[in-house]
Amino acid sequence: MVSFKQAVLVGAMVVLVASCSGDDEGDDQALATTTAGPTITTLSDSGPAATEAAAATTTVTTSTTTTTAAELTFPQYQIVSREATDTGDVVIVLLDTTSYESLSDLDIHGVMSDLVELYAPVDEAHIVESQAAVDALLAEGELTTEQQAELDANYIARLEEGFRIVYVGRFEEVPVAILGS
Repeated sequence: MVSFKQAVLVGAMVVLVASCSGDDEGDDQALATTTAGPTITTLSDSGPAATEAAAATTTVTTSTTTTTAAELTFPQYQIVSREATDTGDVVIVLLDTTSYESLSDLDIHGVMSDLVELYAPVDEAHIVESQAAVDALLAEGELTTEQQAELDANYIARLEEGFRIVYVGRFEEVPVAILGS
């Protein structure tokens, strides 16, 4: 078996001998006009080890799967009450709970931002998730135990002074957010 170093050495010797043969006058011209490109020599072994290596060859198949990312859904809502005041409207918003699988503070911020942008002037807004919570917000006087329980369970956030979002109910741990920031 011939090693790689031996093959390179033999190749170099062949090039050297070829460049030295011939007459002296032709050498200058041959060296000036002849260029040699790189040569790659591959040695192969035809013994039993080569047969085992060929048998152990593994075929790798690559496949590409394309999936589309789940589309982010904006919670659907409806304005169920709107009263005009001197400083802007007071709005009660009922979220459509079938339009989202989960609700985050960013979703609520988006709804408030949408309200202020599309339905200006909005000074105060209340977001709830049930009609019973809407009824509790519209109730005059002191709330019953049932009404208060409904508000505690389904009152999400309120907008104050047209720009400050105060999270309530299950979102009360979220800090106050300012629209436009």
